[in-house]
Parts: sequence; structure tokens; C-alpha cells
Amino acid sequence: MDNITQDELLQYLYNEGSPERKQHIKQELETSKELQEKFNELIIAKNHLDKIKLISPDQRSVDNIFNYGKRGLVEMVICS
Repeated sequence: MDNITQDELLQYLYNEGSPERKQHIKQELETSKELQEKFNELIIAKNHLDKIKLISPDQRSVDNIFNYGKRGLVEMVICS
């Protein structure tokens, strides 16, 4: 498998990384059954994630988070 990490497989899946590294991973995928299995698992996971419908958080929650951050910033300035 020549030290191809799961992160590198993810980058390859999303067409990221250097052209040389992508070519190397492609060649390894053509010959390594173990690497093919790991890559196929990532493809399945990606397909499941792509089907999840994301919803935006409630605006009140977003406002609370921002207000909390602002209070912390004001306290930092006052204490400085």
C-alpha cells in the first residue's frame, strides 16, 4: 500500500492533492485489493453523507453564540 493514508484517499476521492500523488494513488488502487476496499468504503460513506439533508440552526441559537463571543471579547478588553 506504500504508506497511502486514509486522509490521502479522501483527498483523492475529492480530486485534491498534487498530480503526482494522485497518479501514484491511482496506480496503487489498480493493484492493491486492500487499498481498493478502503477506498470503496470511503465512497460509500461519502454517498451516505451526500444524501443527508442539512438544516440551518435556529437564528436565535446563532445569535446566542455570537453574543456569547462578544461578551467574552468585551471582558478581555476590560481586563486588559
